[in-house]
Amino acid sequence: MKVAVSARGSTPDSDIDERMGRAYWLMIYETKKNSWQAINNEASRNAINGAGQQTADLLIGLGVEAVLTGEVGPRIFRMLNHAGIEIFLGAAGTVMDTLVSWHDGELEKAKAANNIGSPYCITGNGSIHRN
Repeated sequence: MKVAVSARGSTPDSDIDERMGRAYWLMIYETKKNSWQAINNEASRNAINGAGQQTADLLIGLGVEAVLTGEVGPRIFRMLNHAGIEIFLGAAGTVMDTLVSWHDGELEKAKAANNIGSPYCITGNGSIHRN
């Protein structure tokens, strides 16, 4: 199983990044191989808009099955949820601390986005509806 953790650095000892879409790094842990892969998320982090979509596309392409983070916006939540990827909130401390908390069942499984995201996230199609 591949598990992604939003991180501020490229090692398991790095602090988590509370934001998933604009996380500095994505740490991918493969449970069967007990191995880590660090992915620099610079393109999404610096995107003017669509950061959640870009990060979701990346995670889906990598075959991630679970995401551990602090916050997710509406677009990344919809995309990951649609792809069958479980999202767990409440990440704190280091990447390794968060992985242990998830393993021990201490993280909350997301039922919805917990961050409003940009206006583009709310409509889901990149347009802003005005009254």
